[in-house]
Amino acid sequence: MKSPDEAYVKKFLIPWNAHDVDGAMALMTDDCVWEITRGSAPYGTRFEGAQAVRGAIGDAFRTLPDIHYELVRSSFGPGLAVVELLVSATFPDGKLAKFHACDVMDIRDGKVSAKRSYRKVVG
Repeated sequence: MKSPDEAYVKKFLIPWNAHDVDGAMALMTDDCVWEITRGSAPYGTRFEGAQAVRGAIGDAFRTLPDIHYELVRSSFGPGLAVVELLVSATFPDGKLAKFHACDVMDIRDGKVSAKRSYRKVVG
């Protein structure tokens, strides 16, 4: 399997920007892990396994129905993609958000096995 590249990242972002949970999950392994930025643990909150990750992605899309991810830059290594993003969204209270984020993704057999998300704190 070749190392991931920018084409891989662009393909990965398509379902995320379309708010397509099934499409996002099609690019993740059955044993995937997603660590989001919010939570009481040092890593935020961790969702483990396809069912938990699917639920978390669906919740994110429902909470932020206009969320959009714009690729800023990416770096790659064997089985690894580091993706910098400009994220924009409207929070449920109507406040607009725009911030830089970074996803560190482990990739196995062409699918994301771990997605660890980080972001700049705004305000």
